[in-house]
Amino acid sequence: MHFTFAYPFIGILASILLAGISAYFLYKSNPLKLPKPWMVYAVMGIRFISLFIVCFLLLGPMIKWVSQRKEKPILAIAIDNSASMVQANDSNFVKNELSKQIETLKSELKENYTVESYTIGASAEKNKALNFSEKSTNLSDALLQISNEHYNLNHSATLLISDGIYNQGSNPAYALEKGTAPVYTIALGDSTQHKDALIGKARFNPTIFVGNDFEIEIDCKAFYCNNEALQITLSEGNETLQRGIILAKGNNYFGTQKFLLTNAKEGIHNYQIRIKPLFKENNLINNNISIQVNVLKSKQKIVLLYQTPHPDISAITRSIEANVNYELQSFLFSEYQEQSSNEASLFILHQLPGINGEACKLIEKLQQKNIPVFYILGKQTGLNYLNANGTLRITGPRQNYNEAQAWLNQQFNLFQLEEKLSNTLQKFAPLITPFGNYQIPSNANTLLFQQIGYVKTNTPLLFFSNSKGTNEVYLCGEGLWRWRLQDFLMNQNTQASETLLNKIIQWASGKNDRTKFRVYPSKKIVDENEAISFDAERYNDLFEMINKDDISLILKNKNGKNFPYQFSKTQNAYHLNVGTLPAGEYSYEASVNGQSSFGKRTGIIHVKELQTEAIETRSNPSILRAIASETGGQFFQINQLEDLKNLLLKSELSKTVIYNDEELLDLIKQKWLFFTIILFLSLEWFIRKWNGFI
Repeated sequence: MHFTFAYPFIGILASILLAGISAYFLYKSNPLKLPKPWMVYAVMGIRFISLFIVCFLLLGPMIKWVSQRKEKPILAIAIDNSASMVQANDSNFVKNELSKQIETLKSELKENYTVESYTIGASAEKNKALNFSEKSTNLSDALLQISNEHYNLNHSATLLISDGIYNQGSNPAYALEKGTAPVYTIALGDSTQHKDALIGKARFNPTIFVGNDFEIEIDCKAFYCNNEALQITLSEGNETLQRGIILAKGNNYFGTQKFLLTNAKEGIHNYQIRIKPLFKENNLINNNISIQVNVLKSKQKIVLLYQTPHPDISAITRSIEANVNYELQSFLFSEYQEQSSNEASLFILHQLPGINGEACKLIEKLQQKNIPVFYILGKQTGLNYLNANGTLRITGPRQNYNEAQAWLNQQFNLFQLEEKLSNTLQKFAPLITPFGNYQIPSNANTLLFQQIGYVKTNTPLLFFSNSKGTNEVYLCGEGLWRWRLQDFLMNQNTQASETLLNKIIQWASGKNDRTKFRVYPSKKIVDENEAISFDAERYNDLFEMINKDDISLILKNKNGKNFPYQFSKTQNAYHLNVGTLPAGEYSYEASVNGQSSFGKRTGIIHVKELQTEAIETRSNPSILRAIASETGGQFFQINQLEDLKNLLLKSELSKTVIYNDEELLDLIKQKWLFFTIILFLSLEWFIRKWNGFI
């Protein structure tokens, strides 16, 4: 430890001199009557120490404490918890013995390592019990997650226990960067290929429209089934719709069977595709798959009009065309003939009305026909004409613009935004927005406000309103193309920007619902490993959203079993997360407790069965070898756990790291010094009092 001072070091010498002179002259003029001289000097010393401490503290001394902290190396043990782990010949060992052997390994390593446990499915979960029920395996994301959680920590190694089968994510051999903790892989499962006929994948359009024809293309694989006929059936419920036969040639055969269905009828259709079991076939689980097709009445027609060509137009077009529910027509305004205004569900006006009043007459016609409009403002927007025709007023200096980043309004309640989407939106690049004073209707709902630099303002960037029964949306800035590009840069996809635009269009183009009680499932078709949620809204006679009463929901499966739930209240709406459910069809019925006048809201949701873990059951030790090789680890079989343990105990990875922690303390804030001064001065006062000086 050592001291640092706010003033020059010579201040210490001055403190010593001042304390010494004061003590000396005090007792020279007033000698104490003590029996021995050393007692006199002791009293002078007490006065000297007291004065010196006071003067010393005035110099603002800081004391640096250095302490040592020992940190054991972290060993992460990640076990594949997917269903494929118990579909091989060693399934009994995996179910009954694997956990015991892993616990033994942990106990033998815990003196040298801090051992942490993870299970792997669609992601890595810490300290979760093994049940081998995960419906998918994402090794790459799991390894990356474990590595990121131990960033800047003493993470020495990861043990990956798996059959090497993955069906989500990228190639796990290249998931981790060079220099990260090595991965030691332990292989399980049976790598021998047995006789097997399976459906690898079904390619089809999940959303089509009434009356259309659609094709289902099925990839079939056959191992050691040479010259055997694969009999394939397509059925819906108990009705067989079509049959097909493929002759397998060779011991490693791949073929395709196509089924064409005509005149699609509205609704959600569940189809089963089956390959008839072969003689002595080893695995029958992957002979069947189920698919779902949603047949809609018609597409919503959207018209996009723009003042001049702009990068935003391409970004909007791509985002809308990615949704099969929409049919987009885009025009340069000068070439638009108003041929489709009556059929459109929504008009998107990019920088219209223009500086010279372009599109003003069109806007008047759209308002008369109650057709929703999505306005996107920019440098070419005629703000005077917008003020006269729209519900937004922007006043102030013309031709001045800001770069405004989005920040989220937590009180927004028109629809739900997932947490990931909300966080992503606030990281997007700024838009170019008009400078001025913004006036919006009192009933408007603002989703995004403008953030200028580091200043969060209450100026709207994206808001929603209803004018005379017509929905209107205003995005007060141009630059959506930047959002799409940045979305891909951050997430390797454009899902966030497309989801936001789809939600805007869905709200704007939706019919004006005048019911006072509404319930919406997050999705009508979900995977069985996907959480199901519901949102609900209740309105009073003035159509103000309230959540005074409780709302109940009952889910019912095909067997007639009921699952009751209660909605949680949000700011002024309701939300319910029922978690994951087994595959099947469920009906729901929601009601307002004690308020029968609101009626009941009913519907159906479909939970799709995931069979990805059943498609491939042969273990893949080669991928485990590649992971170990790329990360500097080693590959082991499950019967080599003793060798792995000895390697880890003897390895340099098992060395404990010692850290020096330095802490600066303000000496004047130390209470013990205060009490020391009080003690010394009290002792001196007692002696002086005893000598008659006080």
